[in-house]
Amino acid sequence: MNECFWLRNMTVMGQGAPNSIRKLGKQQGRCLCLWSEERGFCRIYPVPYGYVRDWEIIDVEVRKPNDDGRENSFVICEYETEWKNLSKRIHVHKTTTKTGKVANKALSRNEQIELIRKLAKDTFSDVRNNKRSFGLIKPEKFDMFLEKNKEKAEGQATLGYTEDNSIDNIIMNQNDYAWLPYIKYSCLGKCSSKHPHTSKVVEWGAYQWMRTHPNSEEHCKKLIKNYHVGEEGYEHYLLIGNLRFHISTYVIVKVVRFKVK
Repeated sequence: MNECFWLRNMTVMGQGAPNSIRKLGKQQGRCLCLWSEERGFCRIYPVPYGYVRDWEIIDVEVRKPNDDGRENSFVICEYETEWKNLSKRIHVHKTTTKTGKVANKALSRNEQIELIRKLAKDTFSDVRNNKRSFGLIKPEKFDMFLEKNKEKAEGQATLGYTEDNSIDNIIMNQNDYAWLPYIKYSCLGKCSSKHPHTSKVVEWGAYQWMRTHPNSEEHCKKLIKNYHVGEEGYEHYLLIGNLRFHISTYVIVKVVRFKVK
């Protein structure tokens, strides 16, 4: 087994919706996209529900996997035996608020916008031809649509619980949904790949929102409005990442959008 080490001062850029993990009896974990000036983009997995939020700054103890050849891809150290409590492997930085409260440290909105604009220099062909794990694209134009899901899975109870056993107590993976979101887009920069490109959206937040009515096409279509697709006054960026067994195939890990003045 490869030696464990720490990735430090990493910003959480995006989180994929959960998938089942065979090694853990089909427990469900997520894949994170992290970034730092020192490391660039990194892929970290599997991560249980509830440990981090987007834009938080974290340190995480990882090791190189034996069966994943993607660039800058790592697994959580000892996740196989410590799945129910990975708190000593994942540390969220802390800060003190103006009122004296201790809170998780995260980028401010202005810091988020500044970072995204700095990193969004990619085209799809840049990312794929260089076999990169992640890329950040500012699309020239894009459309969002739903496709019928051809697979089916079952939700999994979380490690915590709520008194009323509400929907927040169920982790649903991507195969629990009758409808799946896709985006068709063209790159703003010079792209040598055939386009427009069509990619599945795997963003955790999208599936969290759809899960109140996961079988309703009408409800899931409202995700398009939530992303402000086609609305003036918004900047959109697409964080893309490749698949483990199909490294030239990319999905959309996060749709970043900002309302601009």
